[in-house]
Amino acid sequence: MDKSRADEPTAHRQPDKTMRIKATLLTTALGLLGHSALGHTAASEFLPNSEQRDPVIKNILTWDAVAKAHKATPGEQDIGFAFRFRNDSGGEVRVKRADSTCGCTVARLPKLPWIIASGERGSIPVTMDIRGKTGLITKTVILVTDKGLIPLKARVEIADEPEPLKKRSKEERAANLRAAVQNRQAIFQGKCVECHVKPTIGKRGKQLYATACGICHEAKDRASFVTDLRPLASGKDRQYWEQWTAESKPGTLMPAFAKKHGGPLDDNQIKTLVVYLTRIYPRELKTRRAVAQKSKPPLK
Repeated sequence: MDKSRADEPTAHRQPDKTMRIKATLLTTALGLLGHSALGHTAASEFLPNSEQRDPVIKNILTWDAVAKAHKATPGEQDIGFAFRFRNDSGGEVRVKRADSTCGCTVARLPKLPWIIASGERGSIPVTMDIRGKTGLITKTVILVTDKGLIPLKARVEIADEPEPLKKRSKEERAANLRAAVQNRQAIFQGKCVECHVKPTIGKRGKQLYATACGICHEAKDRASFVTDLRPLASGKDRQYWEQWTAESKPGTLMPAFAKKHGGPLDDNQIKTLVVYLTRIYPRELKTRRAVAQKSKPPLK
């Protein structure tokens, strides 16, 4: 038998399989969108953050609102939302995690998996960091449950443009470096407070990493003496990160972030930062690498 003809059925089957996978993914996506739109017509409305009402919107759980809006006043930096729910599903709902479309907006959940019993009431606290943002900002937190996905939207209207962080000149940066050589804690004093202390206030986990660590370690113009944390993401335990974030080490330019050493972070903030660095950060880097690899043009 001609080998090319013997292989022909396999060649035909592969495109069919690919088409079936694509169709399944499309159906799933449309199903999720349709499920989010079910229930009360208020599901598409943004409930003012200051208002409260009984849970009426059904999306796996029954919610007071799945979209909330807040009008920020001058000086506000961290906007809190509370999405209240009741479990009317007739069975337990298991919350696996909460994903976010942006690191500036995070949901605070109890120990996972979070099992919500039938008839149980509760709320999902969501915080949005609006530092440096202007205009109308809408972010989404997605609860991943054993029954499906639950998107919760938070919207903030920022009336007044906040004062932007001052961009330091090369001379100022050089002066700051000289000060850090003399006293590594100088980064938390004087003019440096504007960039290295104020943005960390009230932050936890991923948000705290962005404002306390990423500002230097992932800066576009990262100084040569500032360590790239990405190669360190794997294989480091909690003790390692606790040492470097809270205490640092003598003889280095790395400051100690613990308040007892003159840093800006309390014990709970450091704990959430260490959890992020050990559990979440390595997974995020792995995802980034996979996406970057897929985006590369095929070799010819």
